[in-house]
Amino acid sequence: MTEEEYHELERLNPDRKYEYIAGLAYMMSGGCVGHDRITRNIDFLLDQHFFSGLCTVFGTNVQVLLSTKKSGKRHYVYPDVTISCDVADRRQDNQLIESPRVVIEVLSPSTEARDRGVKFRAYQKCPTIQEIVLVDQFAPYVEIWQRDGEDAETWHYRHYGPGETVELASVDVSIKMDEIYRGLDFAQEAQELEDEE
Repeated sequence: MTEEEYHELERLNPDRKYEYIAGLAYMMSGGCVGHDRITRNIDFLLDQHFFSGLCTVFGTNVQVLLSTKKSGKRHYVYPDVTISCDVADRRQDNQLIESPRVVIEVLSPSTEARDRGVKFRAYQKCPTIQEIVLVDQFAPYVEIWQRDGEDAETWHYRHYGPGETVELASVDVSIKMDEIYRGLDFAQEAQELEDEE
């Protein structure tokens, strides 16, 4: 599918959202309660942090443009959470974030392969993205890839588990894992599953 055909698909289906990655259109599906809770927690925490700062937090309703300087390919995606520190992206009438700095995906069984595959590679090729965050929704586990400050092709990997504090170095943010997963009790859910067996 060409980029023009993708935009026509969007125009003909305004009640649906599609991502466009590497020439393919993917229809976005709904999420579950855990996914929604985690996304809302992250949105809230980041909004509080940037309340009077230069960066802005966006949710899944705002489309993000990923482009690469070398190939010129353009991808259109809807990350679960996006942070941009570019004033142009903050305009009230803006419909397309063009300078994402941090992208966050809460992993779902139906989209994890794409989030870790073709979408992840598109994120890495976007020159403005400094950190890619993948958040597990079934256990307290967060993964971060951070672009190297001296070599833009190199990425550094970190992961966080229960009781730790997640560091988003490119925007100087620290978030406790307990705050990300507030409202979710994995131990209780595991016990309920055992009781059903």
